Amino acid sequence: MRDDLQPRVLIGREAGDHCAIRVLGRLHARADDYWDGNWLMSSIDLVIGPFDGTVPASLRAEELTTFRDQLGVLHQSLTGAAVLDSMEEWLHLVVSVTSSGAVEVTGKARDRLGRANELLFQIDDLDQSDLPKIIEALDEVGALFPVIGHP
Repeated sequence: MRDDLQPRVLIGREAGDHCAIRVLGRLHARADDYWDGNWLMSSIDLVIGPFDGTVPASLRAEELTTFRDQLGVLHQSLTGAAVLDSMEEWLHLVVSVTSSGAVEVTGKARDRLGRANELLFQIDDLDQSDLPKIIEALDEVGALFPVIGHP
């Protein structure tokens, strides 16, 4: 898939700390069932302080859809948290809004399955006005890679 067709979800600032998820395609392109058809080949770019790295990961379509839905509720209510928790533990993100409207992002990324190196991180300098851009990017992912079937 061409780079311009690969949706990218940016959480943070391009010129600062961020976690960016790029969906490259379906892992099992011909699968039409829930369990195999929803695996997405992804790339997770992390720029956190002096750390700068990319982790190849397999995420699931329904994980991103659930995260998008939770972010929508968070944006409307400005209370609670949105959580992205990948099945294979590649990425764990928690997005919450403080009483002052600041958005707090904490996360954990792993470099491989099983015994892995973990990066614990925090992304600052976001506020509630940043949420719609993240939601729109996740909407794009959902449009290109909708959830297939039911569990």
